[in-house]
Parts: sequence; structure tokens; C-alpha cells
Amino acid sequence: MPYAKVNGIKIYYEVHGEGYPVVLISGLGSQGQSWDTQVPLYSKQYKVIVFDNRGAGRSDKPKSPYSTQGMADDTAALMDALSIEHAHIVGKSMGGMIAQWLAIKHPERVNKLVMGCSSGSRDQVGNEILRMGREIASKAGIKAVWFMALHLGYTREYIEMNIDRLNQASAMMVDSAEALEGYIGQSMACEGHNTIEHLPKINTPAFVMMGESDQITSPERTRELSRLIPKAELCVFTGVGHGFWRERQQEVDSLVLHFLAND
Repeated sequence: MPYAKVNGIKIYYEVHGEGYPVVLISGLGSQGQSWDTQVPLYSKQYKVIVFDNRGAGRSDKPKSPYSTQGMADDTAALMDALSIEHAHIVGKSMGGMIAQWLAIKHPERVNKLVMGCSSGSRDQVGNEILRMGREIASKAGIKAVWFMALHLGYTREYIEMNIDRLNQASAMMVDSAEALEGYIGQSMACEGHNTIEHLPKINTPAFVMMGESDQITSPERTRELSRLIPKAELCVFTGVGHGFWRERQQEVDSLVLHFLAND
């Protein structure tokens, strides 16, 4: 399996397709597999790179403090290891936070920037959800947190229609002390994320998306993200929340690919 040595740890990654590079960055506790429905579509036109952030999946889970800024440095180092000078960067939730720092600290590496259900800072409600998630994870395990996030992030209709597949996905999750360590590290990184004073410096074309009913990431904080980036445009999906990318998959992917292809 492909691993790259990045900032003193091993990062698991996959490369699919040929063409201009597109790097997909996953959210809190998620693996590169969270992009499993996007990879076959995007790789028809692009070289798609997916990977497990530090603290998740098959990547190392060090005990040192995590930050979204540090994970952006991991992403830049992975690009170095793969001889990718610059790419389109696509991130959802925590992945969007990492993408912000990548555009701030390594602007020459970012051609276009796509962020879904993300923000430049966290509000009190969002951080209470993160803290509750850490407490649940510590006492009841990672699977319990996953079910909490599922019900906060998706409509009841979506869960009912996909309950069998979701239960299968839950059964495959690893509930270990190491996984818990990584999850808590990533969660603390999200809680400490703040790029507000730096966002106006981003000169990259950006596409910001949000679910109107998002309970995990404040919709107002996502609107703020789009306002503060000079070349950003905002797309709002009604009737859905944090999980809009799954619930409106065909529409979202069509808009993302159009944005990436449009000069």
C-alpha cells in the first residue's frame, strides 16, 4: 500500500486517473474513502489524490497536538513527495479548514479552492458539539460518535433510505485506543481553528458551499468565510445540512467540476 513519509509520520494515499492534479481533503475522523463516490467521477478528467489525514485511517496517529495548520503542512509535504507543484484543492468540513491554511501558507501550491460545510472559525455551539463528541468517543467509542454525527448531519429521510448501507459502514469502523487518540487530536484541531485575519490574503478563486440547515458548522460562519475571501463565490443548498455533499451528490459534483474547469 502506498505511504509517504511526511513531517515525521507515514501518510496513506492513493492516486487515481491522469491529468491536472486535484487533491481531496477529508473531514474530522474520515478517511480518503469518504470520497469514494467522487473519485470515479473526478478521475475521468483529473489526477485525483486522496489520503488519510494524520490521526485517521491507515495514516499514523501521533500523540503530539494536532492543528489544521499542521495538517496543511502535511498536505503540502505529501504534494512534494508526489512531485506535485500545484493543484486544485477540495476540502469538506475539517478538510476545508486544512485547505484554507494551505492557501494561506502555500499559495503557490493552490490553483483553485473548493470548500464545503467549512468555516474560518468555530462558534460556541459548534465547539460544544465537538466537545460532546470527544466525551462520547472516550466513554462509548468512535462508532457512537459516528452515529451522533450522522443524525446531526443528515436528514431523517436520507438516513432511512440508506440505513442498511450505513450500518454496514459502521460495522467496518475500527474502535481502538489509537483511533480514539487520532480522533481527539483532530477534534481539538478543529476547535482551535481560526483563519479569519488571514482569509482576505487568499487570492485564489474559491467556491464555498453549505447546507442551509447545517447544525455542525454554523451557516453564518460559512457565509463569513465566503465574504472574507476576495475571489470566493457561495452556493447554498436548501433543505439539507452538513451532509449536503452526499444528499445532493449529483448536483454538488456537477457544480464543483464546472468550477474547476471554468477559466
